[in-house]
Amino acid sequence: MALLDAMATLAFTMIIPPFIILLVTVVVLASLGKSLGLRQKYVQFLLKVFEDGNRILVKKFGRQRLAKEYGRHSEDTDDDGQESTEVISRDKLVLRPLLDKDNNERLGTHEFELGDCLDYIRTGMEAIVDDEVTKRFSAEELTSWNFLTRTNCQYEFISIRLTIFWVVGFILRYCLLLPLRILILTIGIVVMVACTYFVGCLPESKMKKRLNSCVSVFCFDFLSGALSLVCTYHNKENIPRRGICVANHTTPIDVLVLACDNTYDMVGQRHGGFLSIFQRALSRASAHIWFERSEAKDRFAVARRLREHVEDPDKLPILIFPEGTCINNTSVMQFKKGTFEVGGIIYPVAIKYDPRFGDAFWNSSKDSMVSYIYMMMTSWAIVCDVWYLPPMTKREDESSIDFANRVKANIARQGGLVDLVWDGGLKRSAPKKEWKQQYQQEFSRRLKVQNVNSEKKEEKTE
Repeated sequence: MALLDAMATLAFTMIIPPFIILLVTVVVLASLGKSLGLRQKYVQFLLKVFEDGNRILVKKFGRQRLAKEYGRHSEDTDDDGQESTEVISRDKLVLRPLLDKDNNERLGTHEFELGDCLDYIRTGMEAIVDDEVTKRFSAEELTSWNFLTRTNCQYEFISIRLTIFWVVGFILRYCLLLPLRILILTIGIVVMVACTYFVGCLPESKMKKRLNSCVSVFCFDFLSGALSLVCTYHNKENIPRRGICVANHTTPIDVLVLACDNTYDMVGQRHGGFLSIFQRALSRASAHIWFERSEAKDRFAVARRLREHVEDPDKLPILIFPEGTCINNTSVMQFKKGTFEVGGIIYPVAIKYDPRFGDAFWNSSKDSMVSYIYMMMTSWAIVCDVWYLPPMTKREDESSIDFANRVKANIARQGGLVDLVWDGGLKRSAPKKEWKQQYQQEFSRRLKVQNVNSEKKEEKTE
């Protein structure tokens, strides 16, 4: 027993001092806004390990079988990660009846036939086979294994070398990185609460604004260490300074990613539990806007407060995710038009995560915030790219819906994401009746036009 105690004490004294040194280094570097580049080197090393592991899998299974094991991902995307032409052509087929509604000449060239229904039948069958909406709310499929156990394929046991890699990676992630990340997260929350409380006690002034900016970037940069965040920011000359900043939404970590490089006021749903700690802390230092999604009247108050915020030149740029829900890092779905009715300058931002190191998508219908944070902290790292796009303004002859679609298209194009017309609200609710009625009315109109043209031809013949 004494021997075991001595060994435990020796292990404790050997592990804790380097652990404390590493933690102090993280704190000091975060406070100075500096980095030793260790995260970048760590990510580069992981890429080499993944490539080596993938070569073993290809040698064992062959490329075709390996692609089949991972599903239809490689068949549905091209080399650039974009949707295949088959899916795009089907989208055009879905919209074709609506695009033809002003082309009466084409509709009147033939009488109604039973085959006119085949377009709708084919579209419905393809939508069932390959649902492009529902699959946006599940984890993105990978083309190669990243040594995480979040897969149905037991690749870790097919080779001794892969098994060694997987065991070492498991020990690294759960025995070294996870405790360190939990400690950094705990200290980061305490530091954020203390700093924002101090800033909130100061009177309104330019000094408070500058101090809030410094404190915000410092706190979020410190918290990024809990996820081993490695982010590359592009086109920083377009970074938002005022107005509204809009971005695609994959995860609550989007806020952390953007706030490490700039200071924002935020607008969003009021949460309970873990997220409420951050929301209350941030609200002490700046003018953030939180609302209850279930309260319809509150939406009008949010729009009014948002307009007042944008019109105030002394306020920080406000960060909004117009999709209203998290999408799985493969596409951008419909933007809510309310953001684009406020007026002012819109600063689009595109965010794209690298799923090879960890899937950043949060499926809020399946995972709680605590379990999601646990998944992120046991991943290899969170690696992403952020593009600041040139500011955009609403044109005189442009509706708020058209403006929202134009901004969304730019974000999707820059981030290499698929631009979808569907509402992200389909994640939790059934399609609106208006959508069904729209296609029903269009099909009825087509039949009516064709019947009228047939009657005219019969009268001329008589």
